[in-house]
Amino acid sequence: MNKYSQAFADAMKRTGIRNTVVAAHVGKVGNNCVAQWRTGRRPIPAEHAPKVAALLGTLPEEISESYDRLRKAGALLPDAIPGSNMPPGGHLVLAQLEDFGREADQPRIWLPETITRRKLGLTRPDDVRWTLQPSHSMAPDIERQALVLIDITANRHDEVVDGGLYAYTLWGRPDIRRILVRRGTWTLAGANPEVERVTLAEEELPELRVFGSVIGWI
Repeated sequence: MNKYSQAFADAMKRTGIRNTVVAAHVGKVGNNCVAQWRTGRRPIPAEHAPKVAALLGTLPEEISESYDRLRKAGALLPDAIPGSNMPPGGHLVLAQLEDFGREADQPRIWLPETITRRKLGLTRPDDVRWTLQPSHSMAPDIERQALVLIDITANRHDEVVDGGLYAYTLWGRPDIRRILVRRGTWTLAGANPEVERVTLAEEELPELRVFGSVIGWI
């Protein structure tokens, strides 16, 4: 259990609030989901953190790792702000990377242009999606739950650059790693020495869906 799950469990114990009450307050999750938040089996999604934190009298960044990551990146969650339709000045709207792991109920974020433009370089904002790194495979370079920006135009096998960093799913499981292209095989390599590399034979490549190249992370 990490510090966010522990903080949530402690707040639940301190307030005496039941899982059913949290589920009803959020309105989009079941009792079992809240139980998994409480035991650390699943993290609290960023979009639910403000409601849960308000109920428990704590801060959303204390109980949700993904919310904390977005907050530190200067991101805003428009759907969590009542009456918000347009981003404030100096912000860009980015949509979430679809079909890459668990899709958020909060599909958009607003990021400061000063940060985003520097990360995007020459990539058009319309071609960029955001996601969260789902694993520890690229730590310490890209920590789990880090905000990652993806260029969705680089999503074909024949466009993969040897050694490039890509968001992908393999047999339906999402991850972000470097792809090493060799004759007859591809290897999915992480930065974390504790995570094993995955080597795919040519006949297994159809199981690898490339979503796009990583252009930056926060």
